[in-house]
Amino acid sequence: MLKILLCAGAVALCTLFAYLLTRRYRLRKDFFYAWHRFNERLLNEVSYTKIPLPAFLEKYRFTGDFGQMLEEKKRDSFLTENVSFAYLTEDERKAVTDYFRMIGRSDAASQRTYLLAARDDIEGQRRGAEEEYKKYFSLYIKLGVLAGLILVILIV
Repeated sequence: MLKILLCAGAVALCTLFAYLLTRRYRLRKDFFYAWHRFNERLLNEVSYTKIPLPAFLEKYRFTGDFGQMLEEKKRDSFLTENVSFAYLTEDERKAVTDYFRMIGRSDAASQRTYLLAARDDIEGQRRGAEEEYKKYFSLYIKLGVLAGLILVILIV
């Protein structure tokens, strides 16, 4: 009975550890999803209602790391340029920084043009992060279960 509990615990622990290793990919996926949603909503608002950026930020709420970054940028009037998330590559940090440097700085027509141009890039990054998450999530979970089964074999 003790061996069965120990074996089940080993498999569960290894699977949990593997799940925790996928955190980076999950955070990237969530960040790019929120950024894509932000861009789409801002594009719609700029195209139709032409509300200023501070009013837009009051109207919509974003969660997670993206929402936290927006709150920091809102406090500093979008003057801070560093995006310090460990799961983003240097190119992705630069793209986010450039994006937020450009929004809210010109007239509605220019903003709409820029947001339409950025839409494809953001969509591509979101799709890539989602595919990477699916691929690595499945891989890590399978490796975690296999590691747990190897431990079970060693225990028995």
